[in-house]
Amino acid sequence: MKHFNFKQLFSLVLLSTVFFAGCKKDSDDIIPDPIDPVYEAGKYENGFFLVHEGWFGHGTGSVSFYDYSTGELTDSVFQKENPGKGFEPTSSTVQYGTIFNGNLYIVSKVNGPVVVADAKTLKEVGRIPAQQGYDWRAFLGIDENKGLLSSSDGIHLVNLKTMAPYDKLYGISGQTGDMLKTENHVFALSQSNGAVVYNLPDLSVAKKLSGVTMGFAKTPNGKVWYTSNDFLISLKPETLEADTVKLPFKSNTTWFAWYSSPMIASTKENAIYMQNAPAFGGGKEIYKYVDGNTESLSKPFITTPEKQSFYKRNIGYDAKLNQIVTTTVQDGYGANYAVNQLYFYDANSGELLKQMPFNKKVDSQGNDVSYYFTAMPVFHEGN
Repeated sequence: MKHFNFKQLFSLVLLSTVFFAGCKKDSDDIIPDPIDPVYEAGKYENGFFLVHEGWFGHGTGSVSFYDYSTGELTDSVFQKENPGKGFEPTSSTVQYGTIFNGNLYIVSKVNGPVVVADAKTLKEVGRIPAQQGYDWRAFLGIDENKGLLSSSDGIHLVNLKTMAPYDKLYGISGQTGDMLKTENHVFALSQSNGAVVYNLPDLSVAKKLSGVTMGFAKTPNGKVWYTSNDFLISLKPETLEADTVKLPFKSNTTWFAWYSSPMIASTKENAIYMQNAPAFGGGKEIYKYVDGNTESLSKPFITTPEKQSFYKRNIGYDAKLNQIVTTTVQDGYGANYAVNQLYFYDANSGELLKQMPFNKKVDSQGNDVSYYFTAMPVFHEGN
């Protein structure tokens, strides 16, 4: 007959109790996975912006917002979200806008300010105040600390934490306009230097390009595109080797009363869209070039409706909807500039999907000031 060793049995029970208690403690210490918060879209996130020059000498520029959910265009959204703040002086011209790292950068020429607003709320978060002698053109973000501002006298580096210009970029001078950043380079359009290509991250000069008229745009295959008179040119991303395609029109520069080059790229296909614009802006045709398909340039992709013309860079690519967005004014002068239209086209076929007039703009005294003079559309990052 076997005899139980109660001393051993007691030790075994005690050890088991400690073990399971330890397991329970470990289980209690496990932190459950956090529940993902419900994402709340910003007031100005589900749509895009139109940046307007404003009526020179009569008022400042403004920003409108097109809401996808309502299909409506709301005027002067920045001023409405920031009472008492705007784009003064009235002698300046709001000409350029872009979104970088969640902020909308609005750039003015002729002694005007650079205004930075949260792109979801339109609340101002920074500003380079208007100052005599400032003559900005376009903004390009480099990283969270540094950006570039092109101007009538080259490119200025900007501290994005303090919004203070602090230096000028080497290798470029005179009036400088559009800029584009790729993985390895920064491309900058210059009236006197053609275009200058900079290496990233040190911003040393990699190459200079002559005879550039409009630029720049980047297609999904990494190619960077620009025009030179009646040629469309692409650069391979690594070697900067060039390929050329003959255009059915002569591209013009935008240096006189500068505005951003009316040329954009698709994010869905390797395609470029260009306004056939006179030297002073305007025009009625948009051409689409699909990389490798010269037949795609055989006729205009989009032609404005009768008695409607572009004003400046009135072309944008809406990646969210895969649409081309344009604005026009009525042909003629004077009061014709108060007749504004917004259009939406299918980016694949060029079919007109929707047309709507701008909302009327009335100042605080009730006066009709519907002279927007739209400079360009601006889309959210990724859109």
